[in-house]
Amino acid sequence: MLVEVRRELVKQDHRFLQKRFLQDAHNRLAIYIWQLPEDDEGEMLRFQVAYREIALDWAAERGMRLAIVDDGDNPMGMKRSPVLTAENKISQQSVQRLCEYLDEHSEKVSLRFIRETITSEVMQGRIKT
Repeated sequence: MLVEVRRELVKQDHRFLQKRFLQDAHNRLAIYIWQLPEDDEGEMLRFQVAYREIALDWAAERGMRLAIVDDGDNPMGMKRSPVLTAENKISQQSVQRLCEYLDEHSEKVSLRFIRETITSEVMQGRIKT
């Protein structure tokens, strides 16, 4: 279940931007959204999505960046912190699963925007899958 963390609990890095955080621990999804503070469903300036083994970072001024998530497993049994590794391409299946999940929450304007942006970037060939 996708839930938004109360904004008072999300560290705000910039006084002119509102950072929002949504998560679904069961589906291993985390979304950060940066918007103007007075407009919850307005223009999105940046978002980061981590979904299972992929991470997408989009900003209006530069477009999309891709990464693969190394979940920190260690053969010796100790869990390490997850690490993002920059990539030039990601799994088509992972992108499809993420878009299907976002479709389930299409009542939220911000999530529709994220889904449309990811789809657009893939369709225009900016992201290799």
